[in-house]
Amino acid sequence: MPFHEVLPAAIFYDKEILRGADGLNDIKSMVVDSTYVVENPAASGRYVLEAGTVMCKVVSSSKIRPAAASGEVAADIVGILGRIQEFWLGPGITAGSATDQPVNILHFNAHFNVSKLVMYSGNAAQVLLALPHCKFT
Repeated sequence: MPFHEVLPAAIFYDKEILRGADGLNDIKSMVVDSTYVVENPAASGRYVLEAGTVMCKVVSSSKIRPAAASGEVAADIVGILGRIQEFWLGPGITAGSATDQPVNILHFNAHFNVSKLVMYSGNAAQVLLALPHCKFT
């Protein structure tokens, strides 16, 4: 007799963070350090990074993390998360190198819709310095 397993489900809609197809010919592949990913939405048990999240370097590592709401340094900003990414964390699954995820980062010649970006408003000046070849409107 087969087991019936019910998994939690949610629908996430990809939002269009770009105003055009520019910038899709130069995409970085990087790894997100899952220890920096917080529960999103809060108290849902899901750990999701939204497309359009500003991403930064992790000190003394080749991995990246989501930017703080403000106070980031331009030298640490690597680009913008290109698509939604979910991390399988929670009870019994601790964040660590086994739960880190590869992601695509837009960083060159892209035209971003700033109303769709996450953690952008508090770091706008630094993002503009870090990504001089991108447009933000």
